[in-house]
Amino acid sequence: MGTARAAQWTGSFKIADVRHGFLNSKVVNGKGSHYNMMQGEQAATQAALVLEFAKRLGGVADDISSAGLEAAKSQKMLILRPGKVESSKVYLIHGLDGDALSGGSTFTSIAQRLAPCRVGALVYDQEALECNSIPDLAACYNRRVLEDVKSSGDAGESLIVIAGYSHGCVLAHQMGHQLYKAGVRTAVVMFDLEVTWPPPSTHSRVGGYEFLGGEAEAVLLISRAFGKFDFAIKEAIELTKMKAQGQSIDVDALIERAYVALGQRGLSMDLLKMMVKRGGVNIEKLNNIGNPWEPLEKYEGPALLILAPDTPEFHSAAEINARYCTRMEVVTGKGSHYNMMQGEQAAAQAAIVLEYVKRLSEATLVCPAAEGITVLRDCPGPCIYFLHGLDGDALGPGMNLGSLPSLLSGRICSIEYDDEAFACETIEALAKLYKERILQDRALRPDGKRLVLVGRSIGALVASLIALYLQKDHVECFLVILNSEVVWPSKLDDSFCYDWLGGEVEATFWLSHLAGAKAFVDEQVQSAVTRGKAFAEGASRLQTAAFGQIASNLEAFGIRSLKEFRSVCTLASSHCARLRQLLRPSAGSMRTPAGIFDGKVLVITGAERQSKLEQSARQYFRNIVTRCVNTDDHEVYVGAVASSIASEISQFLVQDRTRVDGDRDPRHEAESLDAAHVPIYVVPGCDGGVLGELASLVDILNADTGGVLVFDQEARRCSSLADLAALFLQRISDDQAWISEGDLPDASLCKVLLLGHSSGAPLAYEMAMQLQDCGVDVRLVIVQGEVSRAGPSSTGLSGCWLGSTCEAILLLANRVGEREFALKEAEAMAKARQNGQKLSRGRLPDTCGLAFDGISGGYMNGHSNNGGVEESKLLMRAFWKLSDQLNGMSVDAFKELVADLASRIDWYMSLDSLEHQDAFEGPALLILVQDCAEAESIIESNALYCTQLEVAETNGDQHSCMSLACRVMGAYGMMVIEVGPLGIASASCA
Repeated sequence: MGTARAAQWTGSFKIADVRHGFLNSKVVNGKGSHYNMMQGEQAATQAALVLEFAKRLGGVADDISSAGLEAAKSQKMLILRPGKVESSKVYLIHGLDGDALSGGSTFTSIAQRLAPCRVGALVYDQEALECNSIPDLAACYNRRVLEDVKSSGDAGESLIVIAGYSHGCVLAHQMGHQLYKAGVRTAVVMFDLEVTWPPPSTHSRVGGYEFLGGEAEAVLLISRAFGKFDFAIKEAIELTKMKAQGQSIDVDALIERAYVALGQRGLSMDLLKMMVKRGGVNIEKLNNIGNPWEPLEKYEGPALLILAPDTPEFHSAAEINARYCTRMEVVTGKGSHYNMMQGEQAAAQAAIVLEYVKRLSEATLVCPAAEGITVLRDCPGPCIYFLHGLDGDALGPGMNLGSLPSLLSGRICSIEYDDEAFACETIEALAKLYKERILQDRALRPDGKRLVLVGRSIGALVASLIALYLQKDHVECFLVILNSEVVWPSKLDDSFCYDWLGGEVEATFWLSHLAGAKAFVDEQVQSAVTRGKAFAEGASRLQTAAFGQIASNLEAFGIRSLKEFRSVCTLASSHCARLRQLLRPSAGSMRTPAGIFDGKVLVITGAERQSKLEQSARQYFRNIVTRCVNTDDHEVYVGAVASSIASEISQFLVQDRTRVDGDRDPRHEAESLDAAHVPIYVVPGCDGGVLGELASLVDILNADTGGVLVFDQEARRCSSLADLAALFLQRISDDQAWISEGDLPDASLCKVLLLGHSSGAPLAYEMAMQLQDCGVDVRLVIVQGEVSRAGPSSTGLSGCWLGSTCEAILLLANRVGEREFALKEAEAMAKARQNGQKLSRGRLPDTCGLAFDGISGGYMNGHSNNGGVEESKLLMRAFWKLSDQLNGMSVDAFKELVADLASRIDWYMSLDSLEHQDAFEGPALLILVQDCAEAESIIESNALYCTQLEVAETNGDQHSCMSLACRVMGAYGMMVIEVGPLGIASASCA
């Protein structure tokens, strides 16, 4: 039994030929031609005939035949590979010819290699042909995509990949943008073309010259597809000239010339004409609806561009598409633009797509990002925001981070240095802008458990400023510093130093160093400085030489030509110049963090810079963890370095131990202590520890041994010493879980050691007395202080009280080692007071601004100028005297630090206190510095209130003695100090 179908086309095949040799046959008319009867609507007609024939023979059930027939007739998408229900879905988009010649079979080779994905090819049918714009056609195709996803049984959780080949990249980009905006989990793959139309000017590819008409372009496209590039280029040039002269194009003559040039066996003239006619209609339409076309918005989802190495005329897509895709990766595939979907070339492209889809499938749905933020990776975990360096991420958001973002869990974002950021007039304004962006973006991911800021180079300073602003807004965040100082300019860089050589030159050095040419950069810098005339001719020759050194390495950043390299250098130069301008004091900006950050800070650095960076950071951060990784300032984070940094950040975030702070979870208000030891809590003086005198003690006290109490906003609302003590004891109780839900604590099982430093001694004593009244085992250590004083000494450094601002300035000077200067100034101020000169009882006026802005008088924190000229001069003398120790701190930052310290002193002085009728009966230790002039009176005073007081001496002064306090405590049996296997000292009570 046999059957035959005749096509309704009178060509070289005749019905009589088909009938010959079949005795029991039936002939029916199908649809289409011999060459397209297996494609699109023609295939549907043929399928219906076969199903009807099989049904009559009893080979097919009724339900199958009816369902299959209906599906075949209404097919608008060819399913090239069914795939699994839960697998990713890949939808392939045709080129400029609408895949007229193959009806989707262009993608057969690559589709079969994309297992286990479901793969479909969109059909450019009559409905699609009627669309009159790129967005309309994209929406039409998206409806088909979503219908197919639904019909496949998918619950809507799988990744949808829109893959465009050639001109299909234009449609794929728009489709991906529409789906992403609708909240659909989407990725876009672009095979070797721009997302704009027409492409750059060239005669070697369609669209690169004036459009010649659909059929003429179809002839040239077919010629290129068969490898006849020279013929196509020659004809394009000649036809363009003819059109420019107003002559018409003879398509039939062009087809005849192409037929001869092709010389393709099996390709008849009639078939070639049919191909040209069908392809010409589609090319004409697609060109008309999108010429010119430029995406109105950027696609913010993940995107992959695969370039064909054998046809470099298409490689401009890397630079152009990057403008319209915020998260685009670029890779090089195999073959040419015209054969990349065939044979072994298709296999290579399929492997790239599968690896990309696999990576994306492991992530969760990417939430849309806030304006000015690029999402590099989005999966469960913390919200991590990377701040750019001096180059403003000229390579693209997060590009110089290498593989680090892909190794971190959570929502990984890069802050964009865009036009709005470029317009900021100060670093402070830039930090505030970025803070608002971060808060807006984090609101899109309410499940983000933590907010983390990461900065390198100038990004470390900006991240620190943002952290301080968030702290003021009571928003908890973590800070990670990557091998950088948080001041500008850096004073710890021991590398070869020289004057600024100009933006273009410095940008070239930066990019060369980033790409691994460190020796080349060092040689060029030394040569420039030695010559004296540093690159007076500009950066052009330098860039040419640099590109020769690093061309192969630059491909990882998507830079494939000297032109692209120079373009990036120019952009980096512009960013660098602007950011350097903001950092100048004359711009009114600050070069250091204007305050102390209380949150957790991780400093990742190389071994050579570890101690210096840690020392510098302690001036601005209270709670620091330092980790060593083999890295440097200019390195791209890849391989082992990226893995090490990612591991350190992950471990840092996992260890959820925070300081005692009223704005945080009460069960994590202080750092925990192992149950086998007695927790130690440090009570700072009136300055709240902002001067860092507790830093050395915190180093010795392991993170598991207690905590440092913090004078936060809640604490500073207390009006008496007793209320403040009760608040801190509640935090300690919560931290130690002394009170479980519904139960009362067993006081006999509660133990604690309180350490009061300087003017913090009265508060520590008050806390100890309240615990003693509750029957808690408490021990008291006093370092250079008296428990009977509710505030700082009424006789300051000079022997008389000079006002909180004056005392704050002298305290700062004393803390950084300028004790002689502090004593001299204190004596002079005291003498001036004795002579009847009027001194402010509060803070100093803002006349220190004279040094920079010429203001003759002003205000500081609301306190007007009361005529304290000498006090104003003291502040400026202190600033210049301490400038070397302040590591580049601006006068504005110094004023703010003094104001903060003075406000703390004012508040602490105002606390009411009551004399206790009973003395403290527990173990008490008083630690004094050697040769203390007031030692006898301090001992006598404390002995009145502590019945078991012991006294010990140590070296140093009121501040530096803290580093030796633990040894003294250990010697008196109040502390055991152990050094662990990592060389980290831990402390606990004996």
